[in-house]
Amino acid sequence: SSMPIHMADIGTGNYEQEFALGLMDSERKLLREIDEALGRIDKKTYGVCEGTGKQIPKARLEAQPWAKYCVEYARMLEQGLVPE
Repeated sequence: SSMPIHMADIGTGNYEQEFALGLMDSERKLLREIDEALGRIDKKTYGVCEGTGKQIPKARLEAQPWAKYCVEYARMLEQGLVPE
């Protein structure tokens, strides 16, 4: 073969690059959600569901401090039952 790099190595490199880009995108989204949660702290709306206006349970905030929806409303969003 006249190729300096084996085709499988190119495929592996492409996969690793796509994987790394996916991780960076996920991290960017998480940082944005954390920034939004900090903004809600400043506005004194932290811990209030943006969908229902009810308090988000402490257990949910301990598990996901940047949560902006209660579990029930988040589930309805995932199922497409309410507009985002």
